[in-house]
Amino acid sequence: MRIKLKEGFQRSLILDSKNKNNLTWKDLSKILKINENYLRSELFNEKRLISEEIFNNLCKISEKDYHLFILEKLSDDWGRSKGGKNSVKKEKLLIKEKSKELAELIGIILGDGNIWEKKGYYYLTICGNSEKDSDYLLNYVQTLFKKLFSKNLHVRKHNRIKELFLYIGDKNLIHTLKHFGLFSGDKKRNNVKIPAWIFESDDYLRACIRGLIDTDGCVCPITGRNYSYIWFSSDIKGIQETFSLAMSSLGIKTSKWNIKKNGTPDIYIGGKKEIKKYLETISFKNKRNLDKLMLR
Repeated sequence: MRIKLKEGFQRSLILDSKNKNNLTWKDLSKILKINENYLRSELFNEKRLISEEIFNNLCKISEKDYHLFILEKLSDDWGRSKGGKNSVKKEKLLIKEKSKELAELIGIILGDGNIWEKKGYYYLTICGNSEKDSDYLLNYVQTLFKKLFSKNLHVRKHNRIKELFLYIGDKNLIHTLKHFGLFSGDKKRNNVKIPAWIFESDDYLRACIRGLIDTDGCVCPITGRNYSYIWFSSDIKGIQETFSLAMSSLGIKTSKWNIKKNGTPDIYIGGKKEIKKYLETISFKNKRNLDKLMLR
C-alpha cells in the first residue's frame, strides 16, 4: 500500500523524523531499512510515494500524526495499472470535484454507514431506525445521493427490529468514496476519521458535521430548562479527535469526551449561545432532531 500525502507533507514528515533525534540521512535510511539515495532523492523530493510501512515508522520516529494529511491510499501496483494492452481495467471515479454535498454524505457514512469489498462484491450501506429516521433516509439522504451520483439507493426494512437500510452495489462508487478518504471494512478497526480535504473549507466542515450529528448524534431537552443539548457519540478514536478539531475550527465550544465504563463515549454542545451558533451555521436535516429541539 502506498500513501499519497498533501503536497509538501511527505517531505515535511521525513524532515521531522530526521531532525527529531538529530539523525543523519544514513542513520534514518538504516532505521527505515531502505537505500539512502532512494530516501534522499526519490522520497524526500516526493518523486515517489512512501509505503504504508515507512509512513507508519516515520510517524513513530517523528512522534507526529500525519494521518490527517493523507489524500489517498493506493495499492502497490497502482502505477502499473495505468495503461497497456495487458493492464487490468481501472475503476472510474464517478465524481472528481469536492463539494459540500459530498462532505455531508461522507459524514453520514462515517456515522451510520459503511463500505466494504469482498470477493468481487462492492457495497455501500447506510442504516437507521425504520420509524424515527425513515423521513430523513428516504427523502433527504436518497435525494442527496441521487444528486451526487445520479444513482438510486435500494431500500430494505426489518420491521421486527426497526431497522431501515439504504444500500447499493457498485465498484466505481466504492472506488470513488475511497478516493475521497473513506476506507472499506470495519470502521473501528480502520480507526476512520474525517478526511483531511474536508478541513480545507468551513463549508465542507459544517456539512460533514451535520451528516455526523444527524446520524450518530441526538438532541436531548434539559429538564426544567428552556433549551436542549446536542449530543454526539462515537467509540472510534479517529472520529473523536477529528470531530473535536472540526468543532474547534468552526468556533463552537463543546464538552470534553465523556468516556463511559459501559457505553459509547460521547460529547455535547451545551448552553444557549453555542446551540444558537450551531443552528445558525450547521443546523439539522434529520427531523427527529429538530422535533426535540427546545430553544427560547
